[in-house]
Amino acid sequence: MEFSGCVNDESIGPAVEGCRGDFDFTIKFERICFLLIPTAIFITICLPRIFYLSRQPIIVYGGRILQIAKVVSYSFIQLALLVLSIIKSRKFEAFLISSSATTLASAWCISVLSYLEHSRSPRPAILLNAYLFITILLDITQTRTLWLASTSVDEITFSRLFTAATVLKALLIILEEHSPEETSGLYSIGAFAWLNRLFMRGYTRVLSLDDLYPLDQTMASNVLQAKLSIFMNEEPPNRKHGLARVTAKALVVPLLLPVGPRIALGAFQFCQPLLLNSLLRYLQTPPENSSRNNGYGLIGATALIYTGIATSGAIYWYLQERAMYMMRGVLVSAVYRKTVQAKLSAADDSAALTLMSADVERIIQGLRSIHELWANTVEVALASWLLPRLIGASFVAPLIVVVCCVFLSTLLAKVTGPRQKAWMEKTQKRVGLTSNIIGQMKHLKISGLVGPVEELIQQMRVDELKTGARFRMVIIWSVIIGYSPLCISPVMTFAFAGRTLDVTTIFTAMSYLLLLANPLAVLFQMIPGFNASFTCLARIQVFLEKDSQVDFRTSAQDGLRESTFPPPSRDDKENIPVHGSAMQISGGNFGWEQDKTTLHDIKLNIPTSRLTVVIGPVASGKSTLCKVILGEAPFAQGEVTITSLLDKVGFCDQTPYLSNTTIRQNIIGFSAFDEARYHEVINASMLVSDLAGLPQGDQTNVGSEGITLSGGQKSRVCIARALYVDSSFLVFDDILSRLNADTEEHVFNNVFSPTGLLRRRNATVVLCTHSVRHLPYADHIVALASEVKEHGKTNSFNDNSFTKPSPVVGTQTFASETAVSSPKSNQDRILGDGTVYRHYFSRVKKWNIAGIAFFSLGGGFFINFNIIWLKFWSEDIASIHPKHSTPFYIGFYALFQASTLGCLFTICIVVLLVTIKVSGTKIHKEALATVINAPLKFFTTTDTGVVTNLFSQDMTLIDWSLPLALLNTSITLASCIGVAAVIATSSPYLIITYPFLVAILWGIQKFYLRTSRQIRLLDLEAKSPLYTHFIDTMKGLATFRAFGWSQDGIAFNNSLLDTSQRPAYLLAMIQRWLGFTLQLVVAGLALVFVTLATQLRSNTAFTGASLITIMTFGDQLSHLVEQYTKLETSIGAVSRLKTFSDKVVSEKLDTEDVVPPREWPLKGSIEINGASASYNDVDIDPTKGLSEGGDSGSRITPHLAISNMTLSIAPGEKIVANLFEQRQIVHYSSASQTSRSSPFNRPKHNHRLNSTPQDRPPILRQRIIAVPQDPVFLPDGTSFQANLDPYATSTETDCQEVLETVGQWYFVADRGGLTAGMSSETLSAGQKQLFSLARAVLRARLRARQRVTQFGEKGPGTTNGGILLLDEVSSSVDQETDRAMQRIIRKEFEGYTIVMVSHRLEMVMGFDTVVVMEKGEVVETGPPKELSLRGGGRFREL
Repeated sequence: MEFSGCVNDESIGPAVEGCRGDFDFTIKFERICFLLIPTAIFITICLPRIFYLSRQPIIVYGGRILQIAKVVSYSFIQLALLVLSIIKSRKFEAFLISSSATTLASAWCISVLSYLEHSRSPRPAILLNAYLFITILLDITQTRTLWLASTSVDEITFSRLFTAATVLKALLIILEEHSPEETSGLYSIGAFAWLNRLFMRGYTRVLSLDDLYPLDQTMASNVLQAKLSIFMNEEPPNRKHGLARVTAKALVVPLLLPVGPRIALGAFQFCQPLLLNSLLRYLQTPPENSSRNNGYGLIGATALIYTGIATSGAIYWYLQERAMYMMRGVLVSAVYRKTVQAKLSAADDSAALTLMSADVERIIQGLRSIHELWANTVEVALASWLLPRLIGASFVAPLIVVVCCVFLSTLLAKVTGPRQKAWMEKTQKRVGLTSNIIGQMKHLKISGLVGPVEELIQQMRVDELKTGARFRMVIIWSVIIGYSPLCISPVMTFAFAGRTLDVTTIFTAMSYLLLLANPLAVLFQMIPGFNASFTCLARIQVFLEKDSQVDFRTSAQDGLRESTFPPPSRDDKENIPVHGSAMQISGGNFGWEQDKTTLHDIKLNIPTSRLTVVIGPVASGKSTLCKVILGEAPFAQGEVTITSLLDKVGFCDQTPYLSNTTIRQNIIGFSAFDEARYHEVINASMLVSDLAGLPQGDQTNVGSEGITLSGGQKSRVCIARALYVDSSFLVFDDILSRLNADTEEHVFNNVFSPTGLLRRRNATVVLCTHSVRHLPYADHIVALASEVKEHGKTNSFNDNSFTKPSPVVGTQTFASETAVSSPKSNQDRILGDGTVYRHYFSRVKKWNIAGIAFFSLGGGFFINFNIIWLKFWSEDIASIHPKHSTPFYIGFYALFQASTLGCLFTICIVVLLVTIKVSGTKIHKEALATVINAPLKFFTTTDTGVVTNLFSQDMTLIDWSLPLALLNTSITLASCIGVAAVIATSSPYLIITYPFLVAILWGIQKFYLRTSRQIRLLDLEAKSPLYTHFIDTMKGLATFRAFGWSQDGIAFNNSLLDTSQRPAYLLAMIQRWLGFTLQLVVAGLALVFVTLATQLRSNTAFTGASLITIMTFGDQLSHLVEQYTKLETSIGAVSRLKTFSDKVVSEKLDTEDVVPPREWPLKGSIEINGASASYNDVDIDPTKGLSEGGDSGSRITPHLAISNMTLSIAPGEKIVANLFEQRQIVHYSSASQTSRSSPFNRPKHNHRLNSTPQDRPPILRQRIIAVPQDPVFLPDGTSFQANLDPYATSTETDCQEVLETVGQWYFVADRGGLTAGMSSETLSAGQKQLFSLARAVLRARLRARQRVTQFGEKGPGTTNGGILLLDEVSSSVDQETDRAMQRIIRKEFEGYTIVMVSHRLEMVMGFDTVVVMEKGEVVETGPPKELSLRGGGRFREL
């Protein structure tokens, strides 16, 4: 077998000469490059894969008989080819034998690998598929060569066998496929065919999370976190970029997989100028001197190059997106894990929220193009090497431009990180504050602080936008620097090489300049984002390296053990032995700040299986002692020894922690459901009657921070949770203070008394309280006053300090059940809301819109007219008599290029600075106003995470993704219009395809958008539960750790994270599907173009201009549709905010336009006539009765907090509201005392204050003084003075005086004075209530001063009058402080009408009138002394 006929077949060629139409490769070249090299590489990579799979378990048995038969047949054919080569080959003996031998070896590898991949891997063999796909293309080329070179019988036989092997190889490809993604092979992945079923679902119906594909198990958060933890433990702390290194090690394989496809993509892209050069030379050659085979070859090369670009790009971005979302899973799970381990003093939900949302998103955006860094650098180097071969020394000009741009980019990079960090910190602060105020909105409204809080958050938003503008200015300059090589390099190059230019040189050089400039543009533009991502990684690293909570408690199994003897009798209490202690503390100093201890020199024993009661005045350290027992005090000295069996503690914090889920789920937490135990604890905590009155019972949702429950109800749910947990050690931190007297007594008897549940369980109990009424039941008493003053049994204390009240049984009820907000309409989810664009642009100034349109069209014109100008220039200089000189063309060319940069810079300024500032401010202000003005029902039915997501994720989209998509869409659209015009100049026939092209593009985006729009909404919605879980964990961190829920919380977070990953990852995948589809469209356009150019002989200059534009047209067209779809999906954030504002009905109704005078109320009279109030929607019609939800056909009995109340309160009258509860029998539907004092619970009938109709809650809150049950404060870091006087109308002297009045001045002075930053966590619960009272006193004093200023000392407004609302203002203080607060209220608010809710009978007896309520109705009113003597009266029973 000679296979001879060409003089150079024995050379490396690569092209033949004098045979086969001069359109073929040499046989030696094909044997080496098409057989030996690919098979050798495959065998080298295949062997490790075979070794790996052989160690994996078998997951599929049987099948694949046909596949095995074809592999065996293929191997026999290769063996026959080897034998024939050994026997018959002559001239190419060495190459034929060696290539046939390696091919046979590869056939054996294929057999083994195909079997192992089928039986031991869920995914088809990607390596095998890649090898088969590449070699079959090479084999087709060799088959053609062999048949053309065959002349003898042996040669024809060899060619037949080779053809048969090629056909069998193609059949092997067909049998290597499955679907969807986790079982998809190379071709399904490369063409994104595994997404087709999802697209059909999204096109035909509304998608839900259940319709999305499950997450690939290799991307599961727990798997990824386990890998990260291994490397985190090995990494030294505080190492620069330590987290980046650890993450790269954990994800080394996913991060490296895109390298191969990226190399292939670059190779295909560099084939474009070679194709252009060959095509122009072919067109310049006369037809009679050129072969038609060359034209066909160019057509085939075009198809191969552009489909190669599409396919390699698709695989590259598929692998890259997988790596990025693996990184998201790693980082978010790491942030949560650290959150669970953080110290209580460092528990900052704003930091965790921002890091896991905004920072992680920017990391993904910045690192998504990480492989472009090295790939574009290589491409720039290659282009710089190829350019001098074409234009000689002139190549130095673009390199000078590149060096200058690199220098400028380096300078720019120095400010990128700091500006990005400053912006993220502003965002973090705003999101954290917003999240906090959403949970506290009820109490903020009562306190009248919503105005200052709204102004504060809006100002923070303005500051955030201003800081972000500095970072966006960096982005703008990076864009200009990135486009400078593209615009300036051609001018410089052609200016130096003007005398040597012709048509081919100009356009070939331009193609190389594009290959030089486009990668540089990507590089320079990605540097700020790349630096920003490392800044965000550094922020996360700082968070992860913060000190974790360290349990300072030590275990002593021999010295301390749980008692097994029964509860002692009362006579045995003094003889509790030390060895029966559950905990010992000696030499203890504990506090919340480094140098300021709250507890000093603590020496304490907590006896096993006994009730220990801790008492003390306000700020004595009771709550700190509870945290010490849990091992949670941030700063601890001394020795704390516990039993080794103390792995779980039933803990009730002073501020009840409830997650936004059902009552049952709050009680059982992460424990298994035990029906008997569950009923036992709800009976003990007096919840049975409450649950029976709710339509959904214990499946009722409690709302964010338990907003649907009263304070006492929240406490009892927390008690039930502590009782349910399987623990013999329980700690209760002043949990009874929120209960009224009879309910408190009943709960205490059921839980803590000698016959109570905990005594029956033989449990060790620590109960902190300021009340002394339960001391007779205590086995051990600890009295605190920053140190243990005394401790012992009950009779070691003064018996006169407490009395033993008679037990009275009672119950409290739930306010409402949680409703679910109505979802967006199905039609809008599928088709989108066209009005949202009008809504967005109406928040932007009209000249902004005009500027965007004008400068985008200008940029599109100049950037494309440059190509046409090159056509005129090249034709003119090629003519015998040029019309214009080279400087003429260079000058205008430079002008057009400069105009391109000018338009680009201006539109960037308009969009990224002006538009973002205006729209971001207005949209945030409207959304914030919606939240501030929302009625209470909204907060009882809406998850905190949902609203937080609006102000975090959605605002991030409006600040970044949306304007970028708008900018890119407008610029690219104008550019694509120009490109289409330039391409059409080469052949009029090409214009015929444009209507079809437009129709195809319209159909693609229509088909795509129906699914992408829905998945974007699912993406945003799926993140809300994740945000909520973060918030809940931070607010209940001590409870989480005490109950041993840390690992359960981490597992639950991973589950929520994986759920949120599904739509986010699939959204990225379908965006890449769009890019691949558009690249195929461009490949078809290029194929049509080259076919027309070669067969119809188009104008050379226009063909060159068109091919130049086609080189970027694919990317631009893909970029256009991609950016438009991003615009459509990003505008979903605006749509969500618009829907939010439209759906949430403001409590400020248009008909409520009565604005009382500034001095109102002067007297404080209150008239209420037939008023009803509810946390739910209730329609009240005197002729039809009550119905819920506004449905006249519905006769559901509503849960009313106040029902048909008629009450008259005289000016200056002191009235107290009290709730009557019968013992164990009667359930009072939502007879909420808190509702009685809440001015924002909208009544359904009229009420008047000082003869003024009042139906406008915001006005009411501004003019009356109210103190809520749960004190609220401005964000941490705000000064003491600002917290006292949010409206800034007082002096420092005024503030100091009120603090001295309530006894808190020394506390403030010790922490730096009024101007020092304040953290509410440094105040005890009692101090917080005293601070709230001080705020109310200050408002009263300022109001009195203003009236004197307005009316004079003897004017009508000088009377000290007004309205004061008090809701359990002294529930968390001791008895002596309570009496002091009563004296302050009587003195400071003399003349005020006071309406108060109180459970303390001593305070009630000092009021003028008592209002007793039952089932939300007034059942008894009168002076307290008179009612206490009335036989059969409700009040007397209390």
